[in-house]
Amino acid sequence: MRQEQHNRTAMLQVENFSFDYENIEKPLVDQLCLTLYENEVTLLMGASGSGKSSLALCLNGLYPDAVEGFSSGDIYFHGKNIRDLKKGELNQHIGFVFQDPESQFCMITVEDELAFTLENRKIPGSEMSACISEALQAVGMEDFKNNKIHELSGGQKQKIALAAVLLLEPELLILDEPTANLDPVSSLEFIGLIKRIQKERGLSVLIIEHQADDWLELVHRVIVIGKDGKVIADEDAEALFSEKQQLLRQEGVFLPKQFTDSSGLEWKGDSPPLPTNEIILSMENMTFNRKGQSILKEINMELYRGEFIAVIGENGAGKSTLLQLMAGLLTPKKGNISFMNQPIERWNENELRKRMGYVFQNPEHQFITDTVYDELTFGMKLNGYTEEELEVTAAHLMKQYHLEKHRYSNPFSLSGGQKRRLSVATMLDETPDLLLFDEPTFGQDASTTQELMHMIRQLKENGTTIVFITHDMDIVDMTDRAFVLYNQEFAFAGEPDKLWEQEHILQQARLRLPYRIRKQQEAGVVYDLVH
Repeated sequence: MRQEQHNRTAMLQVENFSFDYENIEKPLVDQLCLTLYENEVTLLMGASGSGKSSLALCLNGLYPDAVEGFSSGDIYFHGKNIRDLKKGELNQHIGFVFQDPESQFCMITVEDELAFTLENRKIPGSEMSACISEALQAVGMEDFKNNKIHELSGGQKQKIALAAVLLLEPELLILDEPTANLDPVSSLEFIGLIKRIQKERGLSVLIIEHQADDWLELVHRVIVIGKDGKVIADEDAEALFSEKQQLLRQEGVFLPKQFTDSSGLEWKGDSPPLPTNEIILSMENMTFNRKGQSILKEINMELYRGEFIAVIGENGAGKSTLLQLMAGLLTPKKGNISFMNQPIERWNENELRKRMGYVFQNPEHQFITDTVYDELTFGMKLNGYTEEELEVTAAHLMKQYHLEKHRYSNPFSLSGGQKRRLSVATMLDETPDLLLFDEPTFGQDASTTQELMHMIRQLKENGTTIVFITHDMDIVDMTDRAFVLYNQEFAFAGEPDKLWEQEHILQQARLRLPYRIRKQQEAGVVYDLVH
């Protein structure tokens, strides 16, 4: 952790600033006062839905203009009120890497996307090629210049989004959960990249992040927004995480593991029940190609009732493709997939969806109605629920997933974390046999992540088989079995404890050990499977 800097120069000042999408009387962010300084790295934390991303979009002038929003108070950039700046002027100085990198792309190929940024800066065509090469080199993506953006993995897209922002040569870089889509090693590399770029360019950086652990080395201070939309802490990381743990826990904020000596996640109660030997889903010699290119080959796996499974691997390894094949959303080139002892292609679609739930990596991909209530009850209506049953079940799910206040909100207007919770809740009106989750903890704060894990335990007890795609090795550590995808096939399939001994596989698949094991190693404990 960096020490506090002295003789700081204010870059961006926020004075009594409030913002809301609908009603300024009860604003999302409320009377905020904070300052960002030159050449300083600030971490912005808070519960999911506390307004962190919305505030950041106000700081660079995108909100409230780009949405039907209301604001009051003032934001000053180098002493000038941002309302007095010309349209687009602030965006030349403040670069923003969004939570979802796809939302900021305009062009089809990587080169065209970066050239588009340079055209906006009126850079001569003769200089563009060198600028693009330099930006791609800075983010380790020089070999992807001619690739189509939509064919890149989530982590690769994030790096291209960063490259595009760096071409603006901003003074302030805002990063909204920039590593959430990255595999563990890519995440560490990205943080190292930000550290190097910040040092070389003297940038100010504002990082919005739920899990602070790996960022602490480059952070000067931490600002926490409470659930009430007000700043509840603004101080040095060491002091905050040492002295205000109770406050942070109440607010649902993840404490860095080094301050708690644990991963922060736990099964409540005794160890969860062991899976049965009843096979729920099986894949035999399953191969899948996309546009003539092999994505997965000769995949064999069996999932048992009541089993909690992790599918892990580096960005672009084919994890989401595997999950979509399990769900019957994609058809393999060859091989067989059976669900409940019946070939998946023979299932009636409605019956299949009752027995199996699928939560997409991007929650927006599954929203089909205009309100949270309608989204929750859509499947129930198809299944013939009475009005009373709809109301009772939806009320229970909204309470469980902290969505009561958003009953009539449009799903697309929710925060990233709230969208994720809604997408999970829509799958739970009944207890399905198989639940497939693509990055379910992305964008979630500590309390909602813990609640999700508690729910997973309950589902497991009721005999549901659960599959997570995740980059969170502490969650993998809690599963019954882990499947590591590497080079289009399984490099490992077995208990996590056995995986942690496979240094070569972890290295190949860009994974890292969970905190529990890293801590043991730091303490000089030789990791012994028996103990």
